[in-house]
Amino acid sequence: MNNRNKNNSIVFFTTLSVYLGLVLVGGATPNVLAQAALTRNFDVQEEIEVKDDLDNKPGDKEAKDFPAIFAQLLSEIKEAVKNGQISLPIQTDFIINAQYRMSKMCSGTRAGTDISDLNLSGFIVDAVNKKFESKINRIADFEDGKSEKSGNLRLEANRTDLTLKTSFTKLNAEQFAEFLNQEFSSVTISLGNTFTEEIYENTKATFEDNQVFIVTRLPRGSLDEFLKNAKAESK
Repeated sequence: MNNRNKNNSIVFFTTLSVYLGLVLVGGATPNVLAQAALTRNFDVQEEIEVKDDLDNKPGDKEAKDFPAIFAQLLSEIKEAVKNGQISLPIQTDFIINAQYRMSKMCSGTRAGTDISDLNLSGFIVDAVNKKFESKINRIADFEDGKSEKSGNLRLEANRTDLTLKTSFTKLNAEQFAEFLNQEFSSVTISLGNTFTEEIYENTKATFEDNQVFIVTRLPRGSLDEFLKNAKAESK
């Protein structure tokens, strides 16, 4: 028996048990119960099919790694601080924007930054080009009837927050956002008390129309303390 048939059997037996339980306990009419059971049947089947799509599509599960990539970038910046490549304190306010346009034939990136420290700018631009772009390309969907898919990245720092916001086109945007939030929670539990755990805890996925948004918002104090410790470790 294949996996889909197994899922159908689970749905059937679950629906039947709920139906019989309600008849015995509540005394509801068979027609009402049958309608409720069938409605739930379709809901469960739809949930299973959506999960199958997310589990089977190459690249989709990689979306849970966005907070880890962000943590890796910050760790590389910390190492550069220890080695004297980047000076503290880092620039208080800065923004980097990147727009990705990907077709079936080619892809392109347009990025801009106002970071005055060239080394810091280089670390971030390198991460955007090598780490985030390829992952967004694999995860984003082509829209129906279109030969192009898109993604965006914005990293913004100010006196209170450091915010990373990525977005990309997704056909099942609502379900995918829910899937990601479950994945983030699962990873957070497994990490223990680490800086990466803090990043996962502060990451949420949302959706709007056919766009999925993944936003990580760290308190600026957490970042400054993280980099300050790097300076102390280098002595």
